[in-house]
Amino acid sequence: MFAGLGRTRPGEPPPRVALLDLGTNTALCTVLFGDSRQPRLLRIAEDLHFVTGLGRNRRADGSLDERGRSRALSALSHISRRITRMGVARSSIRGVATAACREAPNGAAFLSQIGEELHLPFDIIDGGREADLMALAQVHSFPDEAVLLAIDIGGGSTEVALRGGGADWSTSIPVGASKLGAELGRTPTLEATRRRVAQALESPWLGPIPENVCVIGVSGTVTTALQILDKADIWDPATLHGRTLKTEQIFDLARSVLTLSPEERLRLPGLHPGRADTIGPALVWLSALLERFGSSEIRVSDRGVRFGLLFESWHRAVVRP
Repeated sequence: MFAGLGRTRPGEPPPRVALLDLGTNTALCTVLFGDSRQPRLLRIAEDLHFVTGLGRNRRADGSLDERGRSRALSALSHISRRITRMGVARSSIRGVATAACREAPNGAAFLSQIGEELHLPFDIIDGGREADLMALAQVHSFPDEAVLLAIDIGGGSTEVALRGGGADWSTSIPVGASKLGAELGRTPTLEATRRRVAQALESPWLGPIPENVCVIGVSGTVTTALQILDKADIWDPATLHGRTLKTEQIFDLARSVLTLSPEERLRLPGLHPGRADTIGPALVWLSALLERFGSSEIRVSDRGVRFGLLFESWHRAVVRP
């Protein structure tokens, strides 16, 4: 199918690419196939999304728990097999590990184990680079937006970045959905959650925001909100990417979720059990950030850090809608 396909110009992607993102709560993989007639053009062949809880129940010294490592290793074993079966060359795999591995004393050793056993390459990146990759993905994914502000609430940190308007900035805040869930417990009240996120907003440096900025919410928290509103039990990025959520919708959903018992949340259509104890606090945190930025709505992006890896590695790549 790909006979004669090669990179004719610098920056064009190889015929098949795999992008990996190992976070505090999830392991993500996107495989893209090229077009023999248009080497720059890629289409998404497969999206894999596993809720692993890698950063859950850490030891007293902050090390990754054996159960979390086992869940992540199982998910990555499946990912490695799929990548092989789909014909992706190992030289065309890019992978990063974020908050859980960069904070844990045994994070680097765990990634070495993954490399030796599964032959998957992962680099631990700091929060600043995570924010920059996330922002790069949005610049390429929303080329119609001249000025954009991207917000990515992960499990262990939140990245915020402004691009366009002549004053780019990025920041990483060590507050994420999993951390909030662990701090607040399984039955937090709305009032307690709002107090906690107000404290979180006191310390981070957030740069100036120009007028007419497009605010983009990236990955798990916003896509989960849409899935709940849609009552969609099957995760399908194609139905989520590019849609719009009102800030009022986000806060109303957070309030509704926090009134449910842990058992009721597990039965909520569209909500993965692995996010049941974290989505309420995460949505309150997101609504507080949107209020801080004066935004009444947010566009949804399913293209996070792993797509930033794509465009950083092969800047001429174009992902087919």
